[in-house]
Amino acid sequence: MEQYTGFFIILLLMFIIVVFSKYIVWWVKCVIVAYYIAVSYYFITVKNRIDKEYEGISPVPDAYWDQNSGWVDTIANYLFLPFAAILIFIYFKWFSKIHSRKAKILILISLIPASFLFMFFLFLFSFAYGYRP
Repeated sequence: MEQYTGFFIILLLMFIIVVFSKYIVWWVKCVIVAYYIAVSYYFITVKNRIDKEYEGISPVPDAYWDQNSGWVDTIANYLFLPFAAILIFIYFKWFSKIHSRKAKILILISLIPASFLFMFFLFLFSFAYGYRP
């Protein structure tokens, strides 16, 4: 489980954003959290199975890297595409509730660092778990 520390940190940040959003109703928050828990369990189970299948083989064959990279890419889509939709929804609701022009500009400007952080965590996840040397 130690190898998944970074994954759990990313997941925790996603949960914090979803749970503390005032624009998402409580039952949708529960569905989102359940979805991410299920995807996380499935990711860890299959990743461990792939790792165990090729354990002790040196040098590590290309088949391992192909299978592992493909699996991580698939899970990255299941994790980050819905999260991007959630972020867009939150930003849209936030933007539409504000009436001040200055506040709307600041919200739009905040999209830049939020996008960079999103891309950073996507890259970090893909690189940490699906990197192929």
